[in-house]
Amino acid sequence: MAIKGYTTRQEIENYLLITIDPTFYNQVDDWIEQIEAYIDSITGRNFKADTVDSIKYYDGDDTPNLIIDDLISLTELNIGGNIMSPDTDPILADGDFILYPANKLPVTKIQMRGSYFPAYPQRCIKVTGKFGYSITPPKDVMTSATVLVAGIINYSLNADGEVQSETIGRYSVTYKTEKQWQDFERVNTILDYYKKYNF
Repeated sequence: MAIKGYTTRQEIENYLLITIDPTFYNQVDDWIEQIEAYIDSITGRNFKADTVDSIKYYDGDDTPNLIIDDLISLTELNIGGNIMSPDTDPILADGDFILYPANKLPVTKIQMRGSYFPAYPQRCIKVTGKFGYSITPPKDVMTSATVLVAGIINYSLNADGEVQSETIGRYSVTYKTEKQWQDFERVNTILDYYKKYNF
């Protein structure tokens, strides 16, 4: 894994009003990486989209709709070896499929026009593109990552005057002020908002 950029050491230092000792950089980078993975796992998203195309395979269910992972750029839709053409003009209905939501990223659904996604054979639907929620993570997600890593640092320093401690994933977090604790409580609301639900 590598750091995606949900937060930085500088953002964490600014939040905690401290200077992180350079000998501690690798540990902080590891915590940033772990918090990014934690945020992705509980929301079901990747908030910083891939910069190069990747391929994901899906199963159809004999309906016109296919729910996909967040996608900011579609290069190709291939169904059982047949390359489909996107609908580029909704009025003319000139393509095989439409992307949803319309005029908004990320794309989360592909709808066939006058056809369907076959249920058999499995994994016959190949989607090529740049997967992820956005080019740059949303500001509130970045703030959430900063608050969570800051809590881990506070805990590791045995911060004096702690307000409250909590456990997130594999880590314990501690906050020294009421404002920091309120920020932590807001993190759950923010991440709940971004959770992806597949029905």
